Parts: sequence; C-alpha cells; structure tokens
Amino acid sequence: MNYISFIDQFGLDLESLSSIDGDGIIKLLKRLKAKAMLGDASNLGELSNLVDQLKDDDTRQAYVYIEQHPWLKHLISGHHELIEQNEIGIDKSLIVHKDHLKYVLSPFLKTNLKRFLSENLSHGRYVPILKVLTHNYLFSEEINQLVINFFKVRLNYAAVYLRENRLVEKQYPVSFITNKIFINCLNEYPDQFNSEIQELNSEVIDIYNTNRKRVENPEFVFAAKAMVAFSILDTSNYFLKETLKSNASIAREYTYPSRHSRRTSSGFGGWSIVVIVMIVIRVVFWIGKGSSSNDFEYINGGDFQSQPWYSDSFQNALDSLPQNNTTNEQNKNDNLDAKISEKYKLDDHIKFIYTLKRKVDRGSVDEAGEVKILAPFSNPYPATFNTIPQTSSNIESITQVHNLTGKDIIFFRLTKGIDQSLYIPKDASTMLQLTDQDSLLVYAGQKFTATAFSHFIERTDISNLLVFKTRNQAGQKEISIHPFEDVVTKVKSSSSNRVLVDSSRLEVITSKNCTLNPLSIDDLYTDYYNKNYRN
Repeated sequence: MNYISFIDQFGLDLESLSSIDGDGIIKLLKRLKAKAMLGDASNLGELSNLVDQLKDDDTRQAYVYIEQHPWLKHLISGHHELIEQNEIGIDKSLIVHKDHLKYVLSPFLKTNLKRFLSENLSHGRYVPILKVLTHNYLFSEEINQLVINFFKVRLNYAAVYLRENRLVEKQYPVSFITNKIFINCLNEYPDQFNSEIQELNSEVIDIYNTNRKRVENPEFVFAAKAMVAFSILDTSNYFLKETLKSNASIAREYTYPSRHSRRTSSGFGGWSIVVIVMIVIRVVFWIGKGSSSNDFEYINGGDFQSQPWYSDSFQNALDSLPQNNTTNEQNKNDNLDAKISEKYKLDDHIKFIYTLKRKVDRGSVDEAGEVKILAPFSNPYPATFNTIPQTSSNIESITQVHNLTGKDIIFFRLTKGIDQSLYIPKDASTMLQLTDQDSLLVYAGQKFTATAFSHFIERTDISNLLVFKTRNQAGQKEISIHPFEDVVTKVKSSSSNRVLVDSSRLEVITSKNCTLNPLSIDDLYTDYYNKNYRN
C-alpha cells in the first residue's frame, strides 16, 4: 500500500489539512465522486479510505506530520528517487501521538521500506539507509522485524557467497560488509546480528588466512577491510566484541596499500604469519518467534559468556594446564616411547581441538569419507595421538569412566607433554589412567568417518576442556558422562529493556572422588594465538 498525498491530490495546504472538519471531508468525498464520473477512478477506493480516516484526530495529525517531512512522504509513497539525503531528519516536537503515528506509517512502510533498503544497498548508498534507520523509533515492531530479517538475509547471503569462493569472480555483490556505515546500520539494532556476524566473520578469516602470504591479493585486502568494519559492531557480547576489535587491529594495516606494499620485499616473515581468531557458534534459539510481543530477542549460544576478558580466575586456571615439558620420568611412568614427536604435545592439539569444536558448532561434516568401524577401546587417531593406558601399577591413578550419552564417544587426555585418545562405545565403561591436572575432553557422535580430518558425522557434541583434579579421599574415582543438554539462560540487555536468550549445548558429567573444572576451548585457542602470533 502506497501513501497518497492529500496536498498533491487535492491541493490542500498543511493548515487546511490540519483543521479539516466534517464538512471539509464531505467536500473531498464529493470531489472524488466527480473524478470517478470523469473516468479517473484508478485509485478511488484507496483515496476514499484515506479521506474517511481524516475523521480521527490522531490519524489526521499523523498525515500532517507526514506532509511536514517530504523525505518520509516520498519513502512511503514509493518515490524513493525524490528523497534528498540531506533532508532526512525528524522534528520530534511535531509528533502529537507517537504510537498512533507508528500505526499509520506501518502499512506504507511494509510496502516500501524493504525496496528502499534493497535499492540503496545494491548501489552502495549506505548513508540514506543509516539516516532513515536512526528514526526507527517511528517503526512498529513488525516493521523493525522486517528490517532485521532483511539484513539477516543479506549477511547470510554474504557468508554463502564467500564460502563458495565467489569472491574471486567479483566483490561488489557483498562489498557492503567492508563498509563501516553499513555496520552502523546494523548497530541500530544492537545484539540482533551476533550469530550472523560470527558466521560471516569465520568465512572472512578463512579467506584472510588462506591469502596471508599474498598481501596484495584483492581477496586478502577485502577480508582485511571486512575485519576492520566488523570491529565497530554494537554488541553486549563482550568476548565477541573484543575478538572483533583484536582481529581488526591485526588486519588494519593491510587495508592501506601504501603501508603493506613496502613489506613485500621482506619475504614471508613473522609479520605475515597472522592467524586470526575464528569464532563460530551457530546454536541459536529464537524465543517468542511469531509472537506479537517483541520482549525477547535472540543471541548466539556457546562460550560467549558475560565474563571479564582474561579474568584472573581464567588466567589462573589456564596457567594450571599441563605445560609441554616432557621428561623421561613421565614417559616411563606412562609406559610411553621417550622419542615421541613434538606433534603429540598440547600446543598443536589446541588447534586440532578448536577445529573439531568448530565442526560440531557449524554442523560441518565430510560425508564423502568412508565410515570406519572402530574397535572398542582403540585409538581413533593413531597418527597424532597415543592410546590412553587402561591399566597402571599405581591403583590411585585409575579412574572408571562410564559412557551414558547414548552415543559413541572419543575420550581425550591431554597430559604433560603427551596427548592421548580412546574410543569408548555407547553404553560401555572402562578403566583409564588419569592423573591430577590432566585436561580431558569428550567428543560424542555416531558414524566415525575417515577423511583428512576424521570425525563423527551424526549427532555430534563436544564438551568444554575439563581439568581433572583428584581429591584426598580413599575409594574408586568415577566419571559418568550423561547425554548433553541444551541450556537456556535469560539475561537483561545492557542496551535495552529486552531479554537476551542465550542457548548453549553443554556436557552433563558427574564425578566421584574427583572434580572436573571446565575451561572454554575458545578462550584457550584465543590465548594460544595471542601468545604465538601477536607479538
């Protein structure tokens, strides 16, 4: 439905429109009938309906307000080419009844706003979009959701576009993601695009890392510009915000050819070995979807908790993780080969664990691989992990592990210098050699597929990294791994009165005579790369 101007159609001025009474409305209706008799009845029904609405004082004042703002009139009448960018603004003092104004504008905006956004976005005109959206307090909940959905579709399209390597063909279909004004358009709806930006950010970083040896490469520069733009995203998710800002600080210099071109003669040095932190958490719950109420928004689930960035408690826990100082004594105690390669150590497996977690979060599988039947209590990764010992002369180091998940699991033990894994079938139990301060991980699923990166392809779950601590108590130590659960928490937004719903998929593990303290894999991965690649 397009807005039809009373001033343009009937030659009224603002004063006569504002003060029109019943007699004036009757005169307008008679003029409409006269036009119909002359054969000009193409929009007679719409005009009659609009004229009839002038009987309501609030509606009449809403139409006066529209006529007082030509850009708004052009927007809702479909004449977008007539909108002057410098005229887009609102005089709030002229608003008589805001809720009723939103009600009057809603059907017109529903017809025209999406087309206005699409036209300007496709032509790279971001300022008019931003200036209009800064007045979204005049939009009904339905219209605001229309805008949000519009941007979500564009962001998801961009992610797919990058994932399919179409950037090498042409950049302009997704060039908007490199523009800070576009990101500021998203910022008019804080916390609404966390999940989409996380997904898109991971695709951008894949391109960045793939091309980081060729800093003049157009795809590399595009990715760097996108990372810089993402840094201004308005989100209450502190971990996401700091990660985007950190990535931008690394990528910023490569957005300026005059800066990075001077380095090309130095070869592949430490300056180009930049691996950016990837955050992809795709567990998203929509609470209240389809309801007329918009009291609930949705955000991503996963490990983006509202905790301080590298708090003292986290750093202390991180420091308690086993270090990579392999000793002959440790090798003898664990009955392991003293000549084990460095690839078995925790440092390298941080990357492996994070990649495994990323596959679980994204639901990414390599179905082309061959499903491999694993022997019970065997090592599924013999090329990179050792087998967890199931016996020991020291009875105190033996812990009974029960798989109650309803799925197969791979149990990882990251211990001092040497990392190990073991396949435990569904509903099975076994004795494992675990020692104080070991770091444990549970990876669950079905149909283990042998590929370049072997993994489960069905019903996958992955736990946090769990620091194993023994208690000074006698008796058998036990770990029981139950089915993973969806955990939903509600947090009041710091930027609005709305409720953010955070959904995460978490392990459910009970223990006896021992404790398991969780550490975020994302935090550990971030710390690892900050220490190794940002100095």
